[in-house]
Amino acid sequence: MAIERLDLWGTDEEPRLSAVLCECWAMLMDGARQPQHDFRTAALATGGGPHGCSLRTVVLRGADREAREVSFYTDLRSHKVGEIEADPRVALLFFSHSDDTQIRIQATARIHCGDALAEAAWAEVPPHRRRDYMVSGPPGLPWAWPTSGLPAALEDRAPSDEESRPGKGNFAVVVCTVRQMDWLYLTPYGHRRATFAWDEADRLQTSWLVP
Repeated sequence: MAIERLDLWGTDEEPRLSAVLCECWAMLMDGARQPQHDFRTAALATGGGPHGCSLRTVVLRGADREAREVSFYTDLRSHKVGEIEADPRVALLFFSHSDDTQIRIQATARIHCGDALAEAAWAEVPPHRRRDYMVSGPPGLPWAWPTSGLPAALEDRAPSDEESRPGKGNFAVVVCTVRQMDWLYLTPYGHRRATFAWDEADRLQTSWLVP
């Protein structure tokens, strides 16, 4: 994130914070659209599991500033689904090495499976990616030997539409409504940090923070 794009060193505080928030959403939307973008993947933290909080990497599939949402896909049988059902509060961490920018998000997640949103998303999943939802058991299931979990016939090829039908039943979209966004920009001149939070009435509160 180039300093000149944000004009961080100006004197008019409110537009600067607005510019930061705009840039945050622009980077998230770029991450959802561009496979090579640093924000394409994020660390997702959930609670509600038997061992407390859990952390894993997810692929950003959507970012909508107007709805204040980010989304990713998952297998309906995965542990994260049960953890979200037990406690929908989640956190996501994005970091861009190329832009020296970190964004931390606190959000409320909801799971879509078998509805219009999930149907539309599944239609966009390439055949070779549909295999991810066709493994023989839930992700994390213990196995006696190294395995992909896939049917032998699909180890080295993409499934047809008909073959991928079982995977469709395991496919889910997780939509996260952003409640707070924390932005950190690393610079050799001294870091900069800001926070953006929405209350129950969706009123935005913003502030600069000490990095």
